[in-house]
Amino acid sequence: MNVKSVSGRILCMGAINMDLVMFMDALPAPGQTFVTDNFSTFPGGKGGNQAVTAAVLGGEVSYFGKLARDSFSEQLLAGMSARGVDIRYVLRDAGSTAGIAMIWVDARGQNSIVFNPGANRLLLPEEVSEYAQCFTAGGILLVTGEILPDTIYAAIRQAKKSGMLVIVDPAPVPPLPLPDDIPALVDIVKPNETEAALLTGIPVTDFASAEQAARRLHEMGFGVPIVTLGAQGALALIDGAALRVMPFAVETVDATAAGDVFSGALAAALGNGKSLADALVFASAAAALSTTRPGAQTSIPERAEVEALLVG
Repeated sequence: MNVKSVSGRILCMGAINMDLVMFMDALPAPGQTFVTDNFSTFPGGKGGNQAVTAAVLGGEVSYFGKLARDSFSEQLLAGMSARGVDIRYVLRDAGSTAGIAMIWVDARGQNSIVFNPGANRLLLPEEVSEYAQCFTAGGILLVTGEILPDTIYAAIRQAKKSGMLVIVDPAPVPPLPLPDDIPALVDIVKPNETEAALLTGIPVTDFASAEQAARRLHEMGFGVPIVTLGAQGALALIDGAALRVMPFAVETVDATAAGDVFSGALAAALGNGKSLADALVFASAAAALSTTRPGAQTSIPERAEVEALLVG
């Protein structure tokens, strides 16, 4: 699908979590105990982060997923709604819990995460068909790898059937090999260096290896591969040409949601009519700004901040 033909409507799928975050000087080694008095809770989950980012940065965003009826679920949904995300398609499972992520962040802003998906992984493939009205012609599906693989594949198939642009953030990478039909249904795939290596078997450490992995992803059938490289930037393969997206220089505090902000900002920019090349620069600026403050959804920059960084 041509990115120029998409509308502003974005449907996000993945996980919505409550992040329990501890900040410390260094990440502990196995068997090591650290003491810190720096603990906070933040709304998170890659799907939730991306949805809020896209909404804050100008997208018309709906979320399709499943949560519970516990206090964390209520807080998470209220927070997303307050920031402009349509939550009418978030289903509820009274016998489960919200997703929980326990996150350690060191003095350099690097992190280690353990995730319990809770009700997020109870969304079933048949519910994708039941709520097919979520998938609107000309819109964008932005989906992560946090939910059941069969549900992800059902969503991708339904999105293409409905005439949507499909963006997949394969975090975590679903079990391999992927179903034969799936890569060709994905217009944009956006792995980080670790995920790109898992998908292709090519270790990714720099722009040269990122380009090799991107070309392999394209050979596998994916439309436009975008490999993010953290502080090094990103590389996209567009019409056979490698485009390097250079990072913005900022003082990093916490990189927890930078990849999610990149994905959400990319979808918002495309939905607002930007070219893919311009959308990538916009996404890079948004992701950089998100690393300058702690938390996941709390780190998402406003649109005016991103535009100021782009011109400044």
